[in-house]
Amino acid sequence: MKKLTQRQQEVLDFISSYILSNGRSPTLREIGDEFGFSHYAARCVVVALVNKGMLERNDKELRSIAFPLEERKERENIPVSFYQSEPTLQEIEEDSAPDKIFIKRALAEKNTFAFRVTGESMRNAGILPGDIALMEKGVTKINQDDIILPAFSDDNRPLELRKYHPAGNEYVELWPENDTMGIIKVSKYNLIAAGRLIGIQRAYKGRNK
Repeated sequence: MKKLTQRQQEVLDFISSYILSNGRSPTLREIGDEFGFSHYAARCVVVALVNKGMLERNDKELRSIAFPLEERKERENIPVSFYQSEPTLQEIEEDSAPDKIFIKRALAEKNTFAFRVTGESMRNAGILPGDIALMEKGVTKINQDDIILPAFSDDNRPLELRKYHPAGNEYVELWPENDTMGIIKVSKYNLIAAGRLIGIQRAYKGRNK
């Protein structure tokens, strides 16, 4: 391994921490903001790290900074589709996410996608706006208390995350974890689980300046 300067090591450590905490790579602007230097200076440091074999990067993509393949395998982080808010059923089925994040291989092998939570339906369960929800799609069996992203056969807009509760033979109740929100009761034949929650990642908050 080629020797790194102190600044290069600091930037590499920041990128590693950001990916592990936020689930995706930082942009050059975010790297510059973190260390107080320009977009150009950030790019120069990243290019130097790429040239030394510490990183890979695609200039045509915004968040394409990544560790080399063998190191990604060692870290067990691989990319999955990422949406900036709760996606529609159509977006999920078409896999039309504009971005990627890196998550643990064991989770990604469950046909996983991810989105940034914007609603507060699971606030009392500790799932907050800004968190990244990791979802398993293509689920055929839903169990009581599973947290799902519900959609409906006559409406392509998924709701916020809800807990799944059977209500007799014909209906399902979608429970929030928020005292200000009500339970939604729907026909089980009209309900589609666009995804089932398998994990949450807390967004990276940055270091103290």
